[in-house]
Amino acid sequence: MTQQRIYHLNELGQLEPMQEEPFALEDKLQELVAEYPGLLSGEQMNPDNPRRFILIGREQGIADIIGGGHRWSLDHLLIDQDAIPTLVEAKRQGNSEIRREIVGQMMDYAAHATQTWNVGDIRQAFEERVAAAGQDSDSVLSELLRSEGETDSDAFWQQVGTNLRAARLRLLFVADGIPDELARVVEFLNEQMPGIEVLAVEIKQFLGATGSTLVPRIIGRTAEAAAAPGRQSGGGTRTRSRISREDFFAQMPSDSVRQSARRLMEITEKGGGSVFFGDSGISLRCKSPAWQQSLTVAWIYPIPGRVGWNSTRDFTFGMTNWDKEEKPPELVGLLERWVSQFEGDSFTTEVANKNVYGWHISHQDAAANINTLAERLDRVLGELRDLPPNS
Repeated sequence: MTQQRIYHLNELGQLEPMQEEPFALEDKLQELVAEYPGLLSGEQMNPDNPRRFILIGREQGIADIIGGGHRWSLDHLLIDQDAIPTLVEAKRQGNSEIRREIVGQMMDYAAHATQTWNVGDIRQAFEERVAAAGQDSDSVLSELLRSEGETDSDAFWQQVGTNLRAARLRLLFVADGIPDELARVVEFLNEQMPGIEVLAVEIKQFLGATGSTLVPRIIGRTAEAAAAPGRQSGGGTRTRSRISREDFFAQMPSDSVRQSARRLMEITEKGGGSVFFGDSGISLRCKSPAWQQSLTVAWIYPIPGRVGWNSTRDFTFGMTNWDKEEKPPELVGLLERWVSQFEGDSFTTEVANKNVYGWHISHQDAAANINTLAERLDRVLGELRDLPPNS
């Protein structure tokens, strides 16, 4: 097999060749998938709604009968933002199992997992893994879902259970080289099983003088499979109980706080933005030509001191942190300047959460400083509208 070569243009303007190099150890490839699920290239799986994943665990046990001991061990179990269980088998291209045996193994795993896995055990495995890593499970879920309200963990895991029982799965064959035989089988299965997405992910490793580069490629996402009846394109919707406008205002402690919230909501809507009613509060969102998705710049909760989504509470002004690397620098800079205005105020408290860069303001202080807050909000909405489209 002819090995490929790619080139890195370094800071000195020199072209550095990087030679394709198979993984020496299968465990190294598996470690990379576990630590960096983004290598699975969710944007290639669904360009319109890129897949994101959380890792449940490696070497996930599967029983052959309900209540039985583990007969098989799956390399990785992940779940995407639509609660679709994703079964992953990762092999080196030099492993003889990559051509035929791996397909039979995966079919065994999928058939028995849908019958024997308990969603409570899956949830427990996830929560124990993130706790051992010093993380908070709700924060990890919030980052996965990118929701602007409180994370309804129970609803998410309930949907995982529903998808398992309905055999709505994703099966991924991962290797540093996908042989043609496996590619043809994957395409065939993906077209013939509308309820299950079957894909291969080829992750090539290139080594050079300054380090390594990993290049993923999705195989098996054919037009026929994407159009198949019943195919989950990412995916199922989860219902939540949203706070009503009437309850939102009724729960506020005073008329001055209600008037302050109304004023900020009106400024947002007049500025071309929108007000999103979540589980226990609202978020103020706007659009910008520089970004294809809505941008949240504030959160308001009616009950004083109640902690909401990612540690936001009362009146919180800020921005989300998880997608900074994806946004154009001009947009990120504008949003950071917007948030930094609140840093020197005597009435603000910084949000203690890695997913949000922002500042809390109590209901009483928000009402007392509403003119300043309204002016800042109106100004940032205009600046966001005026940004040029991202090329």
